[in-house]
Amino acid sequence: MKVNSSWSKRWLWIILCIFFIPREIHAIPQFDIYVQDPKLKQEIEVTAKKAYTQISGFIEDSLTHPVTIYVAESENDFKSKLGSDFPDWGIGAAVSGHNLIVLKSPARFRYNRPFSEVLEHELAHIFLDKRVGNSVPPRWIDEGFAMLESREWQIGQDILVVRAVFTNSIVPLSQIEDLNSFSDSKAQLAYTESYLALSYFLDEYGKESFFKLLSYLSSGQGLDVAFLKATGTSYLSFQVDFANYLKKRYNWLAFFGDNILFWLVLAFLLVFLYFMKRYYNRKTLKKWEYEDKIGKYDYHEEDQTPD
Repeated sequence: MKVNSSWSKRWLWIILCIFFIPREIHAIPQFDIYVQDPKLKQEIEVTAKKAYTQISGFIEDSLTHPVTIYVAESENDFKSKLGSDFPDWGIGAAVSGHNLIVLKSPARFRYNRPFSEVLEHELAHIFLDKRVGNSVPPRWIDEGFAMLESREWQIGQDILVVRAVFTNSIVPLSQIEDLNSFSDSKAQLAYTESYLALSYFLDEYGKESFFKLLSYLSSGQGLDVAFLKATGTSYLSFQVDFANYLKKRYNWLAFFGDNILFWLVLAFLLVFLYFMKRYYNRKTLKKWEYEDKIGKYDYHEEDQTPD
């Protein structure tokens, strides 16, 4: 049987493409989800896959092993996976060495933000820890990256920083290492500062310097050396510059003068006061008209009273 030569060449090229030409494939790894509620399981799967695509796109890396997501139905169940010294205010955690995410059940515990944000936050931790290998990045980088990827910034967090600047209670970046021992309010400030510190880093040095820093840390270089090589600035100078940035950006005058939310609230308040004033003016006018009528009525009654 004679074989057409053009078809032979075409099939040869297809075989070469399949078996011999290298291809970079970033498949989403399997998520092993352990949760009682079937609807929540479906929500977790959809959220995790979406977050995986987003985070891997930013950090330009992928996970090579399945991620286990476990939802605890009780406090004891939660701490049995993480240890009894885990802070009471925590509702989720990532155990990167085991590609494990442990979350409290949103049906049994109070969440002050969407459940999806917490899941995305913990998945970001696993990505970053894989990127730096056996090295441990500063806690503010770890938490700042997780907040950045989960888009956790909320209205009101600015006020936390303004208040901290005003009361001289800003948490130094080096102290954020002890985050798990903080009170709830101090921890929220530390998370906010971590987000702002990483945002400040990216604005000042760019994404490539961030990747260089992670690579240097991954290769086993110390933080001071890695930071200097990645940015051209010492780590100590960065901390001083960032603290000065917070004091300048988040003092009362600068914050309220540059914060659109403040002006929107002020405008709303002025409009509200205007309508309230009109309401009370009308109410007072009606009261005067009523009293005037009553006064006239009493006068005529008196005139008709016999001597």
